[in-house]
Amino acid sequence: MKKRLKNDELHFKRANALEDLCTEPAEGEQWRIVTEKQFNAYAFILHLLKHHTIAEMYLAVYRINEPTVEAIIELVESGRIQRAVFVISSFFNQTKKPEKWALRLKSFADASPVCSHVYTHNHAKVVAIRTTDDDCFVFEGSGNMSDNARIEQYIYERCRATFEFHKSWMEELTDGK
Repeated sequence: MKKRLKNDELHFKRANALEDLCTEPAEGEQWRIVTEKQFNAYAFILHLLKHHTIAEMYLAVYRINEPTVEAIIELVESGRIQRAVFVISSFFNQTKKPEKWALRLKSFADASPVCSHVYTHNHAKVVAIRTTDDDCFVFEGSGNMSDNARIEQYIYERCRATFEFHKSWMEELTDGK
């Protein structure tokens, strides 16, 4: 449990770093961010959960760490994320010895009626979210959902068309797995 608390505390600080850089975008507004601050798509998810419940989340990522997988699973189980689709790099599940987080996410998604997943040749880093208020947010960028301390670039926007675009290709991948 100590590891989980530390992970969430760290990412809540990172969510605050995102809020220090920009406000939640208005419909059709887009923020472009280049930063050395340590935040990633999980911090973005926490940032949105401060004010919204997530009806749908589409996540494509190359790498994610185990504490973040556990935290996302808890958010799904608690109903704060009502539906989740995961597109994960097959590098961590098929091309080498599977990592613990990859096996955990696969077993959870396989057993959950509200989750689907696919492991494929993926290097995309996108999270597309529709809230229960029917607002659509997208966060795209160079950062994985693991720790990094490099210069990273992101686009943060509220745009239904961008959300639907990402939802479409991720559902096509998971439906065709």
